[in-house]
Amino acid sequence: MPSTLKIGVLAEARYLAQSQPTGLSSKLNELGHEITMIDPQKAFYVMGDDGWFEGLDVIVGRGRSWALLALLGWAETRDVLTINRREAIASVHNKAQMSIAFASAGIPIPQSFFGAIEQLAREIPRSSYPIILKPIFGDNSRGLLVVNSPEEMAKTDWPEPVALAQRYFQTDGYDLKLYGIGDEIWAVRKPSPFNARKDGGESKEGLAPITPELTDLGRRCGRLFGLDLFGVDCIETEAGVQVIEINDYPNYTNVPDANERLADYVVRRAREAR
Repeated sequence: MPSTLKIGVLAEARYLAQSQPTGLSSKLNELGHEITMIDPQKAFYVMGDDGWFEGLDVIVGRGRSWALLALLGWAETRDVLTINRREAIASVHNKAQMSIAFASAGIPIPQSFFGAIEQLAREIPRSSYPIILKPIFGDNSRGLLVVNSPEEMAKTDWPEPVALAQRYFQTDGYDLKLYGIGDEIWAVRKPSPFNARKDGGESKEGLAPITPELTDLGRRCGRLFGLDLFGVDCIETEAGVQVIEINDYPNYTNVPDANERLADYVVRRAREAR
């Protein structure tokens, strides 16, 4: 019988009421593994004392706080397997750096700009509007703003010195999400936070057909940032699927048997690392 694993789940409190990492933890517990829940912002640590992760085979992290990243990095200095790795999570925290990486790798993204509001108002061609403004360190669609003209841009009271600006596309009310667990990719349609669904017709929400092209796109995005668990936000346009951003360890909404697939992946990686 396979040996029991000791698995640490390092998660910010805000995620504990969501389907992940709760679903993963429950499944791992059901399989007989020892689970240690760790809140990175409600603990006390002495530098050099590795007792908080002693004996753990793997640490699964969900969150982006500096405390969480620091603890993941600490464990990695002692060669503890982490999913996702600290560097991978940090690499998708900064939306400007993320967009630069996508563009440099040839990933299809909306036309994007970066700069102070007054510069964006002066330099972005009128033909590129509407534009969606994003805070550099935004999270969960917070702080996004659609701007319809250079004049409106010039009057925008933006709370940060610079912004990421992307061309905004009207859609049918749905975004396309590519969920990844290692090299496995699923496509799911979900309501767009900025495009209201048009009245009438059947809902498109839920699992969508996966194609070789979408599988390849999802894998390229995950590998670009070194992520094991990830979700790629996309939109479907006349020019094809375009990538908006990538997130570490999402909820895997509408992915079949997500808890089991996540648990299988974590267990396999941990056993390979032993």
